Amino acid sequence: MEYIEGNYNRKLTLSEVAEKTYVSQWHLSKLLNRHVGQSFSEILNRVRIDAAKKLLKEPYLRIGDISEQVGFLDLAHFSRVFKKQEGISANEYRNKLLGK
Repeated sequence: MEYIEGNYNRKLTLSEVAEKTYVSQWHLSKLLNRHVGQSFSEILNRVRIDAAKKLLKEPYLRIGDISEQVGFLDLAHFSRVFKKQEGISANEYRNKLLGK
């Protein structure tokens, strides 16, 4: 988890995390599911969206820039993941934060 949280903002793969933690991809996947209850991609997306939520407090940052800063290469994918996780769009979330 520490490695994921420290490297979420770039292209990160299960293979890389497994290598850094000295286990096989299969074993890491099983460990994550057993102890966290989520897959690698679900964990990575959660960490990225949590970071995006903090950045959305800054009204001068564009949502597209925020999505890139937290590791999403595609704004549409970021938007889908954000809405799925939070129940509202990133823009709606920002407006709620800023009292609009």
